[in-house]
Amino acid sequence: MSISNSNNLPTAEAVRQRLRPFGIFFEKSLKDLIKGIRSHNETPESLHEFLTKELAQCRKEANSPDINLKTNAVLKLSYLEMYGFDMSWCNFHILEVMSSETLQNKRVGYLAASQSFHRDPDILVLMTNLLKKDLKYTNKDDMVKVGIALNAISTITITQSLARDIVDDLFSMLNSSHAYIRKKTVTALFKVFLQYPEALRDNFDKFTMKLQDDDISVLSATVSVICELSKQNPWPFVALSPLLYDLLLTIDNNWIIIRLLKLFTNLSQVEPKLKYKLLPKIIELMDSTMATSVLYEAVNCIVKGSMLLDDDYETATKCLECLDKFCQSQDPNLRFISCNLFYKIGIINSQFVADYDDLILKLISDVDISIRSEALELLKGIVNDDNLKLVVSTLLRQFVNEEVVVLNNNNNRRNNSKREIPILIPNSYKIKMVKTVIELCSIDNYNNISDFEWFNALLVDLSLVSQDLLEARDLLGDLIGEQLKSIMIKVPDVRNLTMMSIIKILSMDAVELRLPTVLKECIWSLGEYSSLIENGDIMIKLLIEKSTKFNIETKIILITAILKLLSTWCNGDNAQVDAVEEIINIIIEFIETLTYNSSFEIQERAIEANEFLKLIKESLDEPADNGENNNFGGLPMLLTDILPSFYNGYELRPIAQGTQTQLQQNLAQEYLETPFLNDEDWNNIMKQYNIDQDAVSDTSIDESDIDETYRDKSFHDDISSSSSDENELGSDYDVFDKDKKERKQEQLSNPFYLTDNTVKHNNEERDVFSNADGNEHVNEQMNMVKVKNSISPEIPTVEMFSHDAAATKDKKKKMHKHKTKAKKVKVLTDEVFVQPGLSEFRQNVRKSSNPSSIKVKGGNAIHLQTKSKLGNFDFSKDEINDQKAIHDDELELDKIRQKFQAQTLNQPQISSDNNGNDDNDEEVVIIKKKRKKGKGKHKKKKHSKKEDTEFLEPQHE
Repeated sequence: MSISNSNNLPTAEAVRQRLRPFGIFFEKSLKDLIKGIRSHNETPESLHEFLTKELAQCRKEANSPDINLKTNAVLKLSYLEMYGFDMSWCNFHILEVMSSETLQNKRVGYLAASQSFHRDPDILVLMTNLLKKDLKYTNKDDMVKVGIALNAISTITITQSLARDIVDDLFSMLNSSHAYIRKKTVTALFKVFLQYPEALRDNFDKFTMKLQDDDISVLSATVSVICELSKQNPWPFVALSPLLYDLLLTIDNNWIIIRLLKLFTNLSQVEPKLKYKLLPKIIELMDSTMATSVLYEAVNCIVKGSMLLDDDYETATKCLECLDKFCQSQDPNLRFISCNLFYKIGIINSQFVADYDDLILKLISDVDISIRSEALELLKGIVNDDNLKLVVSTLLRQFVNEEVVVLNNNNNRRNNSKREIPILIPNSYKIKMVKTVIELCSIDNYNNISDFEWFNALLVDLSLVSQDLLEARDLLGDLIGEQLKSIMIKVPDVRNLTMMSIIKILSMDAVELRLPTVLKECIWSLGEYSSLIENGDIMIKLLIEKSTKFNIETKIILITAILKLLSTWCNGDNAQVDAVEEIINIIIEFIETLTYNSSFEIQERAIEANEFLKLIKESLDEPADNGENNNFGGLPMLLTDILPSFYNGYELRPIAQGTQTQLQQNLAQEYLETPFLNDEDWNNIMKQYNIDQDAVSDTSIDESDIDETYRDKSFHDDISSSSSDENELGSDYDVFDKDKKERKQEQLSNPFYLTDNTVKHNNEERDVFSNADGNEHVNEQMNMVKVKNSISPEIPTVEMFSHDAAATKDKKKKMHKHKTKAKKVKVLTDEVFVQPGLSEFRQNVRKSSNPSSIKVKGGNAIHLQTKSKLGNFDFSKDEINDQKAIHDDELELDKIRQKFQAQTLNQPQISSDNNGNDDNDEEVVIIKKKRKKGKGKHKKKKHSKKEDTEFLEPQHE
C-alpha cells in the first residue's frame, strides 16, 4: 500500500468551497455572533474588543465573491447596526445581495437597505431598476418576491425621483388578482404620495376605488393610508365623506371603525358641517359597542373633531361617563389618555368637569406621576372657594410626605410578604405643582380666596420649597413675587399682613441666592407701601447690608425703594435730625458705589439719587434761616415737601396686563436714539482733561470689591479670609489689598470710566454659604422691623401639611370656625385704559412668552418623522397645471419647427436639371400630442361635489 504525498491534500479553503454549495458554512452565523456578545459582556472593554474583531471579519466576508457568504456578512452587520456601528460603507454590497435570485438573500438585502440607505439617498438611484424588476409579477413563485419589494418601499426613505419612477408600476399592481399584492401596494403608495403628491392628484379615483374592495385586508389598508394622509392634508378627502360614512354604518370590524373615527376627526376639523351628520351616529355607536378602544376613539372624535359645543351638556355627560369608567381602570395607559381627554373637555367648558372633583382629586394622588401631571391641568375646572384649601393641601403634602407603593408577593404561597417601593417625585412635577397652586389661587381675581391670611402663609411656604428647585427658581421666584405685589395693590385690607410675609421672606437664609427673583417685587412693595413700616431707618440699613448679593434687576428697584423709605420715615413722628443725617450719610455712601456699576440703568438712577441726596445733606448742614429752609421739625423742605411729591402725587391702582407695554409701542424710535461721540471728539475730551487712554482702557472695577465696604465687620473679615484663600495670585493679601486700593483710587479719579466686569455669581454664592453664620444677625434684625397696626401672628410653614390625620382633622375644624368669623375683604379690579387692539396684543404677549421647543442637534441621528411634501400641495391647480404643460409643449414644438426650417434653408438647392428627380426630398412630419384632459373624470368630480353638498347639509327634523 502506497502512502499519498501530503502535498496532494486539499487546503482548508478548498474544503470550504466544496461544502458551501451544500449549505455547510464554517464562518460565524448570526446565532454565533449573539452567543459571542453574551459571553463577552462582562466589561465594556471586552465587548468592544470582540465587536471590533467581528466587524473586521464581516468586512472580509462582505468582499467575498460568494453571494451566500456576503449575505451572511450583511445580516450580521444589520444586527451590529443596533449597537451603533455604521454600515453605510457596504451599501454596494447590500445592492448585490438584493439582486440575488434567492428569496432568503433578497430579504436580507432589503432589510439592510431599510436600515442603511437613509444615510445615503443617492444610492436609491442605483436601486430604481432593481425595484422595477422585482415589482413585476409573472407567476405564483413571484408573489413573495413582489411582497418583499413592496415592503421595502414602505420602509426605505423614498425620494421624489424614485417615487416618480415607480408610481406607474404600483398603480398597475392595484388591479392584481391577489389581495396580498393589493394590500402591500396600498401601503407602499403612502410613502410615494408623501414625496410625490402629483401621483395622488392624477390617480385619485384609482386609489379611492380600493375603499370598495371585496377583501377586508385591502379595505383596512386603504382606510389606514387615507387616515394618515389626512393628517398632512385633509382637504382632498372631504369628498369621500359619503362613502366613508356608509362604511362606518355597515362595517363590523373594530379596527376599521377606529381608523374611520380617526379619519373623521381630521376631516371635521376642516369641514364643520360634518358634525351634524356624524354626531348622532357616533353616539349611537357608543351605546351599541362594548369595546373600550372603540368607545375611547368615539369620545376622542367628538372632542378633537370640534363636535362638542360649550352648551351641549348631554353629549358632554355621555363622554365624561365613559372617561370616568376608564379612569377607574387598572391600566395606567388608559387612565393617562382618559385624563388627557378630560382636560380637553374642560377647556371647552369648565362646568362640564365640575362634578368630577372626587375623581380628579384621586388622580392627583395616582401612583403614576405622568397621570398626576395630567390631572393638575384639570384642577382649574373643579376648584372653588369651598375646596381650594383641600386641593392645595393635597398638593403641598406631596412635597414633604414620602409616598410608597405596597406590592404583595404572591409567588410564595407560604410567605405572603409585602414589599414597599417609594414613589420618586421629579423636580419637573414639583415645579408644575407650584405653578398650578399659584394659578388656582389667582383665578378670577382671587375669587376663590376668602382667607388671605392663609394665602400669605401659603406664599411663604412656596417660597421656601421653591429654593430647592434649582431648574426653575427664577421662574418660580417671579411668580411668587408677582402674587405678593398683586395682593399689596389689589387687597388694601390685608396689606399689613402681606408686608409681614414679605419681611419674613427677606429674612430667610440666603434667599438672595436661592430665590433671587422674588426680591425684586418684595423690595418694590417695601418702597411703594413704606407707610406701613414704623422703623424705616432699620429697614434701609438692612437692605443696604443685604444688597451685596442682589442681582442687577433688584438693585434697580432698590435705589427707588430706599428713597421712598427715607421719605416716609423722615416725615414720621419718630425721625430726629441727627438720625436723619446719619441715615442719609449711609445712603449716600452706598449710592456712590452704584454710580460705577456695570449696568447703565443702575448708574443713571444712582447718579440722580446721589445728587439729590447731596443737596439734602447740604441743606441739613446749613443753619436755619428764619424758618425758610427748615420746617418746624428742623428738616429741610427737600425732605418734607419735595421728596414726598416725587412718589405721593397719585394713588397707584391696578391696570390690565399689557396696558403699559401697549402704550409704549407708540413711542417714535427717533426720540430714543442716543448720540455717540466719534473718535475725534473723544480724543479732544481726553486731551482736555489730561487723561491717559491706556490707563482708561486697562483699568477695571470689580463690583464685589465696592460692595465689600458695606458688609458687616465680622462678615467682612470672614469674606476676606475665604476669598484670600481662594485667590491664586500667589502674593500676600496685604500686597493685594494695597494694589486693589490704588487701582480703585485711579478709577475713581477718571470721570469717563465705565466698567465692563460683571458680578461673579459663583464666588458670591460660595461666600454666602461658607459664611452663613455671619449673615444671621441681618436676618435677626430683619425681624425687628415693625409693621403698623398689626399683631405678630405665627406664620405657618410647610411643616403644617405633614402632620398625621388626627391633627389634620383638628386643623380643619379650627379653620372652619375661623372661616365663619373671617371678614370679607375687597379686591380691586384691573382698570383698562387702552381698549382697542389690546386683546390682540395680549395674545401676542402670550405667544411670545411661551418657551420654544428644544431642538436636539444630531448630525447622524435617525429622524423617525418622515418629511412630507403633501401638506403644502394644492390639489385645486390640476387644470392650471395641465394648461401650463400644454403651453410648454407648444413652445417646444415651435422651437423644433424653427430648427428644421433653419436646416432646410442652409441645405443646397437641388436643380430640376437632375433628371427632374425630386424623390430624394424627405417630408418632415411633426406630430403634435395633446394631453388628455379626462372629460369624464371632471364630470364625475362635478357630480360628486353636488352629492357632497347634499350630504353635508344639516338635517332638520
